[in-house]
Amino acid sequence: MAYNANRRLRLAIIGLGIALFCLDLYLPLGIGNGVLYGGLVILSFLLPNRTGPLITASICSVLTMADVVLSPTLDGVPLWMGVTNRLFSLTAIWLPVLFFLHRRRAEETLRRAHDDLEARVRTRTQELAAVNHALVEEIADRIETEQSLRASEAVLQANQRELQQSREDLRALAGKLLTAQEEDRRRLSRDLHDDINQRLAMLSMDLRQAEKDPSSDPQELRSVIRLVSERLTSISDDVRQMAYRFHPSILDDLGLVKAVRRLLDDYSNRNSITNTYVHQDPTTVLPTELAICIYRVVQESLSNIVRHAQASHVEVELICDDDLVCLSVRDNGVGFNAARLAHTGTHLGLLSMKERVRLAKGRLDIDSTPGQGTHIRVEIPRNREDFDA
Repeated sequence: MAYNANRRLRLAIIGLGIALFCLDLYLPLGIGNGVLYGGLVILSFLLPNRTGPLITASICSVLTMADVVLSPTLDGVPLWMGVTNRLFSLTAIWLPVLFFLHRRRAEETLRRAHDDLEARVRTRTQELAAVNHALVEEIADRIETEQSLRASEAVLQANQRELQQSREDLRALAGKLLTAQEEDRRRLSRDLHDDINQRLAMLSMDLRQAEKDPSSDPQELRSVIRLVSERLTSISDDVRQMAYRFHPSILDDLGLVKAVRRLLDDYSNRNSITNTYVHQDPTTVLPTELAICIYRVVQESLSNIVRHAQASHVEVELICDDDLVCLSVRDNGVGFNAARLAHTGTHLGLLSMKERVRLAKGRLDIDSTPGQGTHIRVEIPRNREDFDA
């Protein structure tokens, strides 16, 4: 639609230009109708083409100067007056063109200033966007750093609480170990004095009685000797059992797997508890400290089962790989609240097991629920440079 309007405008300018030229041909040279060409030039400003006013002004100038030759002259009017009139018409034609050129230069200057301003605005906007992006990244980094610091602080506080709890557990363990040591000494002293010593004294009295009675027949003397021998055998078994409680020599003689088998059989025979034992023998000899640690954990676990669990069956699994020793002790007893008991730290057996496994650079997990039994899992690596017994 704009193309049609421009086309009609060009046709109107051409038509008016032809009409003015024809009018000049019939009017005398002295009449100043040439200034009307300036209106055509002004109309040409409406054309979208920037060169339209210049082309229109040039054509109008040619037509005006052609009228100087072609237009009729009046009698008594000098030629210079007609020429001057045409020159005045040229002034009327080209003044709008000069105004147009000046305006166009001003528009060009304004456009360049506008483009320069837009370029500066774009540059400044990009700079501000970059600064804003950098600021956002810095804020994000600071937030992340702050979160990391808070997380590190939380971990540090948790480690401090764990360290404090470990210290308290160690102090409690040390105190209870001293108490247990004194109780073991008193029990050992009582067993030696009240049991072994008295039984030896009775044997001594029987031997002296037999010595003082030379009239006894050989059959009765043999019976006395047999009875003394049986009592000595019983005393020897009891003394060996005491020594076995303090240090199981079977570990040195037969190894960990058979020592645990013997320990399970003894507890089952004494307490009427059935057992299931699954094991995998080690391919190489286990370190003595590691074997003692595993043996003591099994011993303490069985002792706790007998004293507290009220269990009828226990399952023990001992797997000795090249890199890891895994122990599992599970019973079908009454169970307990493991979290609360671990928090209070009142159970000497659990504390001693945890401390032994910790010194062995291993891990001990206790899973127990009231009414659902207890499961103790121990994992200890075999390759340790600094094992503490």
